[in-house]
Amino acid sequence: MASEKTIYDFVFVGMGASNSLILSSLIKNGLTTDKKIAVLESDSKTKNDKTYCFWADPDEAIVSELSSIISYKFTHIRVNGSHVDSIENRPYHYIRSIDLYNSVFALIQKTQLDFHQHLVTNITVENQIYTLHTAHEKHYSKYVFDSRPSAFDTLSKNDIYLHQSFYGLHIKCLNDVFDKNTFDMMNFNVEQNNFTQFFYVIPFSSNEALVELTRFGSEKINLDYASNLLEDFISNTFGDYDKLGEEVGCIPMTTFNNPKNKLEGILNTGASANLIKPSTGYGFKNMFYFAQKVTEHVASNNLKHFNSIKTESKARFKFYDNLLLLILLRWPSLGKKIFTRLFNKVPVLTVFSFLEEKTPLREEIRIFLSLPIQPFLKALFIYLKNKNLLRYFLSAFVVIVHLTLSLFNHEAAQNFNYFSFSLGLLWIGIPHGALDHMLSGDKKTTLPIFIFNYLLIMWAYLIFWYFFPIISLLIFVGYSSFHFGESELIQNKEQINSLVKYFTAFLLGFSILVFIISTHWEESIEIISRIENGANFSLLLLNHTNWVSLASFSAAIVILLNFLRSKSHSLLGLLLLLVLGIYVPLLMAFGLYFIIQHSYNAWGHLKKGLNESSRVLHVKSIPFTIGALVIFSLMVFFYNHSPNPVAVFSLFFVFIACISLPHFIMMHLFYVKKQV
Repeated sequence: MASEKTIYDFVFVGMGASNSLILSSLIKNGLTTDKKIAVLESDSKTKNDKTYCFWADPDEAIVSELSSIISYKFTHIRVNGSHVDSIENRPYHYIRSIDLYNSVFALIQKTQLDFHQHLVTNITVENQIYTLHTAHEKHYSKYVFDSRPSAFDTLSKNDIYLHQSFYGLHIKCLNDVFDKNTFDMMNFNVEQNNFTQFFYVIPFSSNEALVELTRFGSEKINLDYASNLLEDFISNTFGDYDKLGEEVGCIPMTTFNNPKNKLEGILNTGASANLIKPSTGYGFKNMFYFAQKVTEHVASNNLKHFNSIKTESKARFKFYDNLLLLILLRWPSLGKKIFTRLFNKVPVLTVFSFLEEKTPLREEIRIFLSLPIQPFLKALFIYLKNKNLLRYFLSAFVVIVHLTLSLFNHEAAQNFNYFSFSLGLLWIGIPHGALDHMLSGDKKTTLPIFIFNYLLIMWAYLIFWYFFPIISLLIFVGYSSFHFGESELIQNKEQINSLVKYFTAFLLGFSILVFIISTHWEESIEIISRIENGANFSLLLLNHTNWVSLASFSAAIVILLNFLRSKSHSLLGLLLLLVLGIYVPLLMAFGLYFIIQHSYNAWGHLKKGLNESSRVLHVKSIPFTIGALVIFSLMVFFYNHSPNPVAVFSLFFVFIACISLPHFIMMHLFYVKKQV
C-alpha cells in the first residue's frame, strides 16, 4: 500500500531574510509545536552571500530580538566625506546573512522541522491543499510562505524599474585607517558616468572593512568596471590591502506594486510583498515587522485572508519614492546633488526618520524645501501626466482663472468660459466621438453606408426633438446617464455583465447629471425654457425648487458611495471636478465633467481597445470632427434666430443630444466587445 501523503500546516518556499525572520518569530513564540512545517530551499545557505543593515533606537524590538546576530553597531556616520555626525540615539546595525541563516537552521534542527533542498517550480491548489512541485517530488501544505522573486512581467509603461547594483570587497589594510564606530554611507568621490554612483564603507575594525561601489540606474554595474574603480579608490584612500572576500548583488528599485497572491493560502514575502523601499533598497527592518504581523495572525488563528497580510504604508511616501525614481531614471546624474544636499541641509536622524516613513508632514515639507526644486517639479509634472492627474490640476487652474477674471471683468470671464469650453471640445470632446467609424465590427458595412446610417439616426432624433422636445429630453437624460456611468465603471476596470451593474452604471451617470443640473438650477431652467415647448415644463420644475438641494445632496452621496466601494482614483477626480463646477457657470461645469473626465477617459479606452496612439486617433478623427462642426453650424443657421448666448447653448444642447445617440450605441457595443 502507498503511504499516506504528508500535508504540512505551513511550507516556506525559500529561506531568505523575510522567510527566515517569519519562521524564527513563529518558533520563538511557540507557534510551531503542534504544527507540521517544512522548508523548501534550493541553496545550502552555507555562505555569507548578503549583508543586512538598518538603523534603530536601542529599545526597539528588532534590536533586542536580533541582538545575538548583530555583528556591528555604528554610532557615527559620514556622508560624502563631510564631517562626522553622531547617531548614538539611533545606531546603524549590521548583520551578516550567514549568521541569520545559521540561527534559523539551529531553530529548525531544535524543533525538528523538515528541510528539503529543493527548487519549487510551480504551485497548484485543489480542495484548499497546495501542491508544491519540484524536480524531485511533490509537497503538500495548507498554507505557503512564498519568497520567490517577482517576474515583473506585468509592469505598465508608467512603472519605473531601476537597479541598485553593487560590487564590494571585504579588505584588510596594512595600516589602521578606519574608525570602527563610523561608517561612510554615501561617498560620491567617483565618476557618475550618467548614473548615481557612490562608495559605501562599513568598518569591522581599525584595519578591516567592507568597501562597496553602488549604482542606482537602469543598467546594472559592470563587474570589471566596478572592480577597477573600487581597487583604485581603496588604494588611493586606504593604501595597501589584502582582499578577504567579495560581495555582489542587485536590489530592485521600482514603483511597481506587486499584487497579493491570487491564491488565498499563499502569502508573498520579501521583495514580492513590497517590503523593499523603492528609493533606497532598504527592506530588512520592514521584513522584521512584517514577520511580527504574520506571527500575530498565526497566534490568533486569523488566517481567513492569509494572502492579504501586510504592513501599513503611507501613500504619500510612495509618492515621494515615485518622484525620486523618476529623477534617477530621467536625470540620473542628479542623484549626487540631491543626496548630498539632503544630508548637508537636514539632520541625519531626521533623514533616517524620513526614510523610515515616520516623519510628520510639516517635517517633510521642510525636507523638500531644502532640496533642489527644479528636478522635483519636473518629476511632479511627469508623475501627474503618467497618473492621468494633470488634467485635474489643469481644471483647478481654469477655475481659478475664471474666478479671478470674474472679480474684475464679467465679460472677460464669460469669454474665457467660451474659449476654454471650445478648446476642450476641439481637443478631445468632439474627437472622441469622431472615431465611431472605427468601432463598427461589421466588415460588410462600408464607410459611406456607416455615415449614412449615423446621420439618419441623428436627423430622425432631431425631428423627434422638434415635435416632442420634453420626451426627447427625458430620452437624452436616460441614455446619457447610462453612457456616462458605463464609462466610469469601465475606467474602474469593472465589467458590466449583470442587471445590477447596468443599474449601477445608470444610477451613477444619472447622479452626475443631477448634481451638475441641480447646482446650476436657474441656468438649467433657462436653457430648457428655450427649447421648443419647454417653457411649461420649466415652469413645472420651478414650482419644485425645494427639491433641488435634496437632489444635489443625494447625487453627491451616490457618487461618494461608488468611490468608497471602488476606491477609484478616477471617481475621486470626478468628485473634485463636480465640486469645482459648483463655483463656475453651467457651461464650464458641464465642460469640466464632459471634457476632463468623460471624454478623456473614453479617449484612453479607445487608445487601448483600438491599439492606436493619440496622434493616430487625432488624425483619423479630423474629417468627422469637421463634419460635426459643419452640422452644428447648419443647425445654428437654420434654427437659431436670437443672438442670445443662452439660445445658442440651448441649440448646442440639442445638437449634443442628437450626435450622442449613435455615439452612445457605438461605444456601448465597443465596451461589450472589447471590455477594455
